[in-house]
Amino acid sequence: MSPFLSVFVAGAGVLALWIDARFPRLAPESFSRRILAAVVAVIGLQAVPFLGSSAPAMFATLFAVVLPALVATLLTAVWLLRSLRDARLGA
Repeated sequence: MSPFLSVFVAGAGVLALWIDARFPRLAPESFSRRILAAVVAVIGLQAVPFLGSSAPAMFATLFAVVLPALVATLLTAVWLLRSLRDARLGA
């Protein structure tokens, strides 16, 4: 894995954690809605087009399309992990 890809995914993870900490009310209340949000985010991430005809087009695609889709997917993963934690604690 290239260093750029590692930093890109780690940055998306940090952004997802920041959004979760900064806007906790964005998380759906029910577990089924969190699952639905995760399914939609994963499908959206898989449907992202990739324009690699030139370097500017590639970077524009990465930061304008792929990064938000990856952040959304990781954010739903955080929500699901929080649901599992709450279920285990009986909250």
